Amino acid sequence: MKNWKIILLIAGILLLIASFAVYASRVSICNPPADIWAQFTPEQITSMTQTCHLNSPIQVQFASFLWFFIPGIILFSAYWLSSRPKVKNRRVVQLEAFLIIIMADSLLVMVYGLLGYPSPVNARPAAAWAVEAIAALGFLSYISTLALWHWKRWGLVLFQFASIALAVFILLGGGSLILSGVIIVGVIGLALLLRPVRSKLV
Repeated sequence: MKNWKIILLIAGILLLIASFAVYASRVSICNPPADIWAQFTPEQITSMTQTCHLNSPIQVQFASFLWFFIPGIILFSAYWLSSRPKVKNRRVVQLEAFLIIIMADSLLVMVYGLLGYPSPVNARPAAAWAVEAIAALGFLSYISTLALWHWKRWGLVLFQFASIALAVFILLGGGSLILSGVIIVGVIGLALLLRPVRSKLV
C-alpha cells in the first residue's frame, strides 16, 4: 500500500481530535468551578461523583480521553518519524535517541498537565490555567522535537523557549527544583548534540 503513511497521519489526526473533544466534554461536565460546585445539593454531588468517577484514580477518570489520545499520538508521531526529511543529513545515534527521549518526556508533561485539571473534590486544586499552561508547553516541546527530527532550525528555538518557560513556571509555582534542573540539562544536552550539525539546520 503506497499511501500507508498518509493513512497513519489522517488516522492519528482524527483520533487526536476525538480525544480532545472527549476531554473538553468531560472537563465541562465533571469539573465545574468551585463556586458552582458549592451550590450543588448533596444528592447532585453524589450523582456527579458516581457518574464522573471522581473518587477513582485519575487514569480512570480520563480513560475515555486516553483511549483516543494514546493511539492517536502514536500514529501521528509514527508518520513524522518515518517520513524522510527534505534535508538529507545523517543523524548520529545519540542525537536520535535524545530526540525520542525528549519527545516522550514532552508528551508525558502534556498528559500530566491535562490530567491535572482541578477536580471539584480536590482539597488542593491547581488553577485551571496552570495545568493548561503545562500541557501547552509540553505540546510545544513535542512539536519542536518533530521539527528538529526534520532539521528545522525553528524547532530548536521553540524547544529552548518552551523548556525554559516550563522550568521557570515550575519554579514560580513552587514545584521541584530537581525537575526544573533536569529540564535545563535537557536544553543544554540537546544544544551540545546539535552543535556539530547546527549549520545543517534549515
